[in-house]
Order: sequence, then structure tokens, then C-alpha cells
Amino acid sequence: MPTESQLQDVALRDLIRRLIDEGRLPLFLANKISAGYGSGSKCNGCDQPVTRTQIEYDLEDPGSGTAHLILHLGCYVLWQIECVKRIRARNQSSLLN
Repeated sequence: MPTESQLQDVALRDLIRRLIDEGRLPLFLANKISAGYGSGSKCNGCDQPVTRTQIEYDLEDPGSGTAHLILHLGCYVLWQIECVKRIRARNQSSLLN
């Protein structure tokens, strides 16, 4: 799926949100990322392979130290947008309390 299509895909955005809610995608802002052409591994966001013609983002979950995430570029962007929204909301909530 091309990146532009992924960014506009409401169902994919909902899936990313659900994966975060279920703890299958962690809630953090990535600070160390490797990117390159896909290896054929399944994306942790959409569960589809990242083909050799697509960009694959590869990163570690700092919370677990061992969890390894592989995401399409579009899935990565949607995941990070959702993480920013949730972290902001959490921080604002803690300021009000």
C-alpha cells in the first residue's frame, strides 16, 4: 500500500489506535530509527509484508529494551501521530490534576 494511501486510510488509523490500546504497539516517540527498503518482514502496524519496493522503518521499543518493531513508512507516521496525541493529552491531564 503506498504511503499516501496509508495516511488517508481511516481503517488503518483505527487499527493503529486499537493496537496501541491493546499494548501491541507501544506508546513512545522514537528517537533512533533505521530505515531502508523492505525486507519482506511483516509490519507491526498493518500485518502486511514490507516489500523491497517500500520503505521499512526498524526500531526498538525503549520500554522493553528487546522489542523490535518493523513498520511501513505510512504505518510508522500514523503510529507516531497517535503517540504524540496521546502523550500530549496525558501531559495536559497531569497538569490539570
